[in-house]
Amino acid sequence: MGNNLISIIVNAIKMRFMPLYNKARQILNPTYFRTNVLTAIRTFFSNLFNVRPRNKDDYYELFGWLVSKRLAFAIVIVVGVVSGIFLYTMREVFFPRAEINNIKTYNYNSILLKFAKGKVRIKGKSGYLAYEGDVAGGYCKGQGTLFNPEDHVVYQGAFEKNMYEGAGISYYPSGSLQYTGSFHENLFSGNGKLYRESGTMEYEGGFDRGMKDGEGILYDTGQDPLFTGEFSQDDIRYSSLLGDTPEEMSSAYDGVTTMYVKDNERLRMMSDIRAMTLEQNDTESVEDEVYTVRSVYVLRNYIRLGGQAYGKLSDIQNMFGEPIYEGVSRATLGEVVAVDYLNEHTDGQVLYGYADIEISPLFTEYSEVESYETGYEVYLHTYKREGLIYTFVGKDNVDSFDFYYIIGEGNEDAAS
Repeated sequence: MGNNLISIIVNAIKMRFMPLYNKARQILNPTYFRTNVLTAIRTFFSNLFNVRPRNKDDYYELFGWLVSKRLAFAIVIVVGVVSGIFLYTMREVFFPRAEINNIKTYNYNSILLKFAKGKVRIKGKSGYLAYEGDVAGGYCKGQGTLFNPEDHVVYQGAFEKNMYEGAGISYYPSGSLQYTGSFHENLFSGNGKLYRESGTMEYEGGFDRGMKDGEGILYDTGQDPLFTGEFSQDDIRYSSLLGDTPEEMSSAYDGVTTMYVKDNERLRMMSDIRAMTLEQNDTESVEDEVYTVRSVYVLRNYIRLGGQAYGKLSDIQNMFGEPIYEGVSRATLGEVVAVDYLNEHTDGQVLYGYADIEISPLFTEYSEVESYETGYEVYLHTYKREGLIYTFVGKDNVDSFDFYYIIGEGNEDAAS
């Protein structure tokens, strides 16, 4: 009896809902959809665009013109559909989403960015988070953080009209710290600290237009002070060493030093900054020796001017003008020591190879020069520029040089 009652109830429920189930299956059947739904849609639009009016009540009067009501309705439908599609595709531009902490997010080309003010997030062209921070008047302005597509921080700090301006921190593409300090128009400017990508500090001091400029400290790869003094256009201002005393030189340079002594001259080789100074004693009294730097040798085959390296004599002449001297000369002691040092520490032959020099070690860092090859010939190009005399040493008929040295005007005989 119980089983019969349950069967009766189940059959009653089936009879109740079976028509709905069959109808649903019919509607969801692709054939039914094609033959009925699409036909209905096609019929609707055919009737909608059947704009042939039958009487005057089928018209709207607009500024003296008669416009079919069906045509007007069809235009409204088409405009509505097109507008809906456009708004959907441009939803991120016109309707930025409120994200975490109610910070609005915009695409980089959003029209509304021109009117946004305060803290926002901006997506880059490929959809990554490119910027998070303050904006005003259509610019990144105030405090913010710039990211690259790999989600590494590029810059964090003050902005003004989309440029780094004020105190900030920049990073290498790998994400390691590059610089912390002051910026102007995206460039290092003012005081700051520059780091190597390995993480050690390279330089601390003044900057101008992205280059080391002013008073600063240069560090070696172990982050120990190497040179303290003046910098210009991203390089040591070697001419600033002219006139320094040995005490001042010892205070300025903390790297490896080798001294060569002969008569009243001392050559201070500073290997870690590829430079050498010639210090001369201006007095005849042994008890009252006063040594000062009379010339500075830069042991590189290029000179840095305006932040760029120039290794061709033709380029140097274009900037310095005609040389005040050009020709063959017998090498001085400073030139001989420079030639031998470069032949020992440079790949390939410098000038005509080693020059003969005899030395006697006095202390660990001191050696006395007994004699040197006075017949070794060098070719000189000498220029006068801003109160200084620059002499470039190389071979004859070659548009290059192996090193150069600087002398103060009026001290032309310092290196002779």
